[in-house]
Amino acid sequence: MLENLTNIFNSCYPQFRMSPDRFKSLILGENAHILTHEEQGDITAFAITENAALKLICVSPDHQRQGIGTHLLKQTEDHLKANGFTTIYTGGVTSNFLIGADQQSADFFVKQGFSTVGKCDEMLLQLRDYTFNESLFRGHQTAEYGWYKGEITALHKAVAQVDESWVQYFTEGAKVYTATIKGEIASFCLVSTDVANYLTDAYGRVGMPGCVGTVPKHRNKGIAIEMIAHVTQYLKESGMDISFIYFTGVADWYKKLDYQVFLTEIFMQKQLT
Repeated sequence: MLENLTNIFNSCYPQFRMSPDRFKSLILGENAHILTHEEQGDITAFAITENAALKLICVSPDHQRQGIGTHLLKQTEDHLKANGFTTIYTGGVTSNFLIGADQQSADFFVKQGFSTVGKCDEMLLQLRDYTFNESLFRGHQTAEYGWYKGEITALHKAVAQVDESWVQYFTEGAKVYTATIKGEIASFCLVSTDVANYLTDAYGRVGMPGCVGTVPKHRNKGIAIEMIAHVTQYLKESGMDISFIYFTGVADWYKKLDYQVFLTEIFMQKQLT
């Protein structure tokens, strides 16, 4: 079954082409439930849920526009209701792949009674085209940049001023790049290399700046954008092919460094009655 599901997925999303093993690791979590539609004994469509989240629904291109997706979604909703859920939503933040509906499927969900509750962008930059140029920035006039080597408690305090839910990700040993002013953390960023995400198979080695934040009193000084420029250059020098921005609501800010929107994901939900 895994190979069949992967083949259907790859035909629907050729830009994300991946192996069965990658498909399994990204999409089939511990609590995943698979519903399938068959024609003459062959699987032609499937839906995957995890708890109340519809993580993915795919219909083979040769069988689209025949009502199969609508029928499969109804089965999915019935399954969730039978398991006590009152709401279905697209994607789910526990997913390592789509965390919302992609733009090509959003209209389908609207027609099925889903409402939009938000969106985010995924972005990328081809690192072969990138070179850091300090003269384009002003943050260095007030801040110093480098890898964080201080106490974890001070780092956690700074992160909490931006988003308390991020503190859990800033662990001992995490690779953290910071901007400091007179020894105080002004801005921070987690840095990952060779990220195991859905871009890796198709795009080469992927690095990622994540949980980027500036403590309130140091905002609007050009510090964070220069910090990310440094990190982007580091990723290039580390042999990454792509720098990837995951789950951002500030696409225009990253565009200042020539990051481009790769995918817009739309958060949608529907009450189950």
